[in-house]
Amino acid sequence: MKLKIYYFLFLILLTKAVSADTYPEVIFDNSLVKGSYAKSQVTYFGNSWVENVNRNLLVSDTLFFTPGNSLSLKYISNPIGHWSAEVKYSRQKFHYRVSKSDFLTVKIFVQSNHTSAQDLPKIALQQGSQESQRLSLVPYIDDFQHNMWISVRIPVKDFVNLQFENPISAVVFSENKTSMNTHHLFVDQIEFLPQNYSNTLLSSPAILSKTTAYDQQIHLQWQLPLTPSIRYIKIYRSDDNVTFDPVAIRPIYMQGSLDYLPELNKTYYYKIAWVDYNYKESPFSAVQEVKTKVLNNDQLLDLIQFSHINYFLENYDINSGMYLPYRIKDKPIVSLKETGYALLSMIVGVEKGFIPKSTFANRINRIAKFLGNAQNRYGIFPAYFDGRKGLPEYVDDKPTYDVLATTSIIQALLLSKQYLKKDAQADTSSFKQIDELWNQIEWTKLTVDHSNDVLKSELSGVSDQFNLGNLGGINESMNAYMLAMGSTSQPLPLSAYENGVRHVYDNNFAELHVPRDSVSQAYSSIIKNLELKKDSAKVEAINGIPAVESNGNLYVLSDEITDSIAKISIYKDTIMYGLDLKFGDLNRNLLKVYTPFFTINPNTIKEGNQNYTELLNNFTKAIKRRDNEIGVGTTNSEIWGFYQRRDSTQSFRINPAIGASSMFLNKELGLKTLLALYKEYADVLFTEYGFRAYLDLRNSDVSDEYMALNQASVAILIENSRSGLIWNLYKEIPEIKKLESKLFSAK
Repeated sequence: MKLKIYYFLFLILLTKAVSADTYPEVIFDNSLVKGSYAKSQVTYFGNSWVENVNRNLLVSDTLFFTPGNSLSLKYISNPIGHWSAEVKYSRQKFHYRVSKSDFLTVKIFVQSNHTSAQDLPKIALQQGSQESQRLSLVPYIDDFQHNMWISVRIPVKDFVNLQFENPISAVVFSENKTSMNTHHLFVDQIEFLPQNYSNTLLSSPAILSKTTAYDQQIHLQWQLPLTPSIRYIKIYRSDDNVTFDPVAIRPIYMQGSLDYLPELNKTYYYKIAWVDYNYKESPFSAVQEVKTKVLNNDQLLDLIQFSHINYFLENYDINSGMYLPYRIKDKPIVSLKETGYALLSMIVGVEKGFIPKSTFANRINRIAKFLGNAQNRYGIFPAYFDGRKGLPEYVDDKPTYDVLATTSIIQALLLSKQYLKKDAQADTSSFKQIDELWNQIEWTKLTVDHSNDVLKSELSGVSDQFNLGNLGGINESMNAYMLAMGSTSQPLPLSAYENGVRHVYDNNFAELHVPRDSVSQAYSSIIKNLELKKDSAKVEAINGIPAVESNGNLYVLSDEITDSIAKISIYKDTIMYGLDLKFGDLNRNLLKVYTPFFTINPNTIKEGNQNYTELLNNFTKAIKRRDNEIGVGTTNSEIWGFYQRRDSTQSFRINPAIGASSMFLNKELGLKTLLALYKEYADVLFTEYGFRAYLDLRNSDVSDEYMALNQASVAILIENSRSGLIWNLYKEIPEIKKLESKLFSAK
């Protein structure tokens, strides 16, 4: 059975992975959750009204244009009142910018027979707080009819006040002609299309090449021709091989898909059709028969790991070999930090026999070559590049160079080299370039002023005098300090672990500023601000700069308020939820706490008589207890891990990666959470790319995207729990091995 799973996973290599299940130009095609559409917003006042649940439009799963649902819009446009309904653009990481030549297209089904074309709502485009002119739909409908799907096609240039340089955030429907009647229509497939597209006739049957069952998931694979008019693959399913229902559509960059089924040990039948830009279908493929079957926990873990790895396999820029966080029309923007995550995940895939080693080595060669020619400052790269041109892409057009992003990619390349060099037949052509990339980093030029062992988080491309932040604490800073101390060219001293990892630095202490020449007067001012007694504080110095220490925190006294910083220990003994927490409060992103342990084995680091596995396990259990106490929308205590939490009436989003990846600390706790999420919510939460970014049970919402950190955390940390693969590779890197023997054995 395991060999069959590996074969399935190898075949997934052929799929085209992206950060969402649809095209970026699509505003709405389907709701992932039944009932109501959380990414909509209804408002009305006076005597007008719009049907809603929790101010969201209802979802219809029985009437739709593209499977498997549409939006129900039932409204009264009373003369004394007003209403509007926003359908929001749901992409988390990217908002679509339209071109002047584009068309907005909408499919509408008018169910109420008394509704005339003039009774249809107006439509507008929203860009943040700005809204375009509202247009009547009437001029853009060629043949108005009831009880059938009609097309609306509006030139984008007709929307007055539209700012083409700004992204679209929503499509807004609102009242048009007023009346006392209740109107009911259904809305589907809201998207922007180019002015011109191929109309080549789809005359050949679609080709469904294989269907394979894994637990309640059916993996479908197809062979897509190069016909330019194909826009979607439409999937049909039957349980009797007679009546086939449309169940899904998939964009053409996907060469396969998972379909979740409610019953095990049952036979199903599938066929597919190609769909063109006008939604005309090709002849059907031949029918494939498949029967669902049970997987044991180990087999299910394999499936879950490899599905998350699959997210990275094809979601990359072919020019640079690097990870694409999103797709836009004009250029491929690649991310250094997330490319590091991708490479570590792919090592797991190669080791499991999922990815050919030659494919992985080729990816490494491309990345190393790209970075060898890339712009940098003291060996530190910008966080993003144009993968095609090799030019930096700066956030807000401010030239900055990111230490953590560089650390992530260099660390991953070193691990890739360590993994590949075990194989005498492996391609080693990138090894020299990888060493050069690491050795070119001038770590001693990356430290903050007045320190030789505390790293800046970013470098300004304008001046070294700008401090854009410091690195410290239990997060990815640990990885940066390990590489900096382990460097053979310009290493930082071992004191960087004490000052850089075991402490964090806060620049927001202007009220504690005192001039250096007034140290004698400083005590009373500082003690007053800290609400301490005079004898509870003492003066020390950091590289000659006077400072006052209180409760383990060292407050630096400087000439300028902008230089005032606080050196704060990461260890703050706290008891919460009955657990001893060495790291203080719980208000931090748990995945960010987990990230350094993609590579560093927490068992190697000790604090007192406890290793980091024990400390982090307590921290994780406390967060689980907090989440259970607050309630995430289910009575199942195994489901926890807030992605985003506001007050009790707002958003409660569960990040499935948090609980699942905690297996590296507590295998039983993590496995229970992973199985609970999969068994209860796989139908909306789990796909061929792993778990989606979030699940909001209180608001019946689920993300339609995936996050690189999430996918990597599940793939890597579960493997570290199972075999210690990445941990073992990391500690065998010669420079890291030497550093750990000095750093942690002494402790």
